[in-house]
Amino acid sequence: MSAALTLPAGRRLGFVRYGDLNGHPVFYCHGLPSSRLEARLAAAAAKRLNVQLIALDRPGYGRSDPLPPTQIADWPEDVERLADHLQIERFAVLGVSGGGPYALACAWRLPHRVTALGLVCPLGPVAQAELRRGMSKAARFAFFLAQHAPWALAVFFGDLTARLLRRFPDLTFALLRRYLSAKDRLVLADPSIRKVLRATVREGLRQGSKGPRRDFLQYLRPWGVELAAIDRPVTLWHGTADTVVPLAHSRFLAQRLPRAKLCVLPGEGHYSLPAGCAEVILQDLVQAQPNR
Repeated sequence: MSAALTLPAGRRLGFVRYGDLNGHPVFYCHGLPSSRLEARLAAAAAKRLNVQLIALDRPGYGRSDPLPPTQIADWPEDVERLADHLQIERFAVLGVSGGGPYALACAWRLPHRVTALGLVCPLGPVAQAELRRGMSKAARFAFFLAQHAPWALAVFFGDLTARLLRRFPDLTFALLRRYLSAKDRLVLADPSIRKVLRATVREGLRQGSKGPRRDFLQYLRPWGVELAAIDRPVTLWHGTADTVVPLAHSRFLAQRLPRAKLCVLPGEGHYSLPAGCAEVILQDLVQAQPNR
């Protein structure tokens, strides 16, 4: 059930819990454009594995109040406040796609609380031009605007576009379809998965384009995260057929994380991997956590 925590400054933080509410805690960082409801794709697997999956809306998404762009390394403050509220001392973190940088920030800023980290088709530091080259034209264009003409990003992906996509969320997948692998197109045609993704896009754009535009700017700024100092086990999962966030992003991160394990899955795409491998991914996080 979804809820909202009021933070000390009066800002709201939206979150939802899936799975076993007394189970192994795993905080979930969603992608873009998305929301806390994205974690519903892994809810059944979480229940089977006795995992408490806690998904938060980032500022400007869903039920979380907006904030001006700051630094990705600031995000763990909200995660820690929610962990305190839920009386959870130690936990794993799972970041999917655009949630990857935020999950890394948690491991960097909260080493005393984060036990393990899972990154699923994670976005790398796109300020590096070589990591943007393999992405879709639409993504490269959005990052170009965010880097060189932030005011134009509000035109390209402003509230009018957000309202359109919120009313007709299937447009999001239609725009992506031409860039996706055959396996991803097959997964997106599944009615049960499509239902979850429609709901998460609608919820993510509840406040218009505030959340996604903030993310585009923050991805390009220095993250404030020292990858080489993350002393926690990190498993990266990436498919060879991912045309949204290319495999090069996980390779880049794995080379810089001291305790990284890169799992490359032949033929898997950006949507097929998290949808089809949720149980394996969560099991890996559970096994990496110390006995409570």
